Amino acid sequence: MPTLRELVEYHKPTDVEEAIKLLLRPNIRTVPIAGGTALVPSAAREVEAVVDLGALGLSYIKTSEVAENLGGLEIGATTTLQMIVEDDRVRDYADGVLVKAILDTASHNVRDAATIAGSIVAGEGNSPLLTTLLALNAHLIVRSDNEEELALSKWTLRDRKLILRVLLPATANAHVAYEKVARTPADQPIVCVAARATMSAGRLINARIALGGVGDWPVMIETAETTIDRAAQLAVESINPPSDYFASADYRREMIGVLVKRVLSH
Repeated sequence: MPTLRELVEYHKPTDVEEAIKLLLRPNIRTVPIAGGTALVPSAAREVEAVVDLGALGLSYIKTSEVAENLGGLEIGATTTLQMIVEDDRVRDYADGVLVKAILDTASHNVRDAATIAGSIVAGEGNSPLLTTLLALNAHLIVRSDNEEELALSKWTLRDRKLILRVLLPATANAHVAYEKVARTPADQPIVCVAARATMSAGRLINARIALGGVGDWPVMIETAETTIDRAAQLAVESINPPSDYFASADYRREMIGVLVKRVLSH
């Protein structure tokens, strides 16, 4: 059986400029590849060329050097999920919420190959990692013709922009948590919730709540000030979840309400 390399053009550029030129070619369906955990199993027939990102120096984790984001993190696009969960800085960040989400996202074997950018691109609506990154207000540094920064919540795959790195904001004085409901602890979530908020006099200030497992992409709720009960009510009212063989729509709504209260009450 022919391999992926035999079926399509294979390129491994050594700088971002070269990679962008290859990816933006107008008449050849070209996609980036790093860990390959999504592209290789699917063997997408429409792909005519792949650009291996492994030689671009995008595998790293460092603390933010931006003064207003001290305590934040910068993670290179091709950093594997296993590198992230093993890094002490990530374990210390936001009480380890990102590590918890990644462990619920992929098995050890997959984490050894899957990258953070690839996991964003291939992320499904119930992805714990994607849900948690949205709640944290992660930003992406992306590149097409020019390099730019944009919020993960504004990013779409249709943009054809190469993700270079992921920026995680500082979370000092913020309450951050993630929880899921699944058939077994090892299963992917039926629904999951991640939240970031500041607590003041029993009220939530500047709350960001991401709801996974309720559609093709996690649903975001943002509110300047509210209570935990009202936040749970808003979450339930904002979704129109599907029914499938995992759970009914009514069950998903009920569990979203439960999880919102749980993550905000930690």
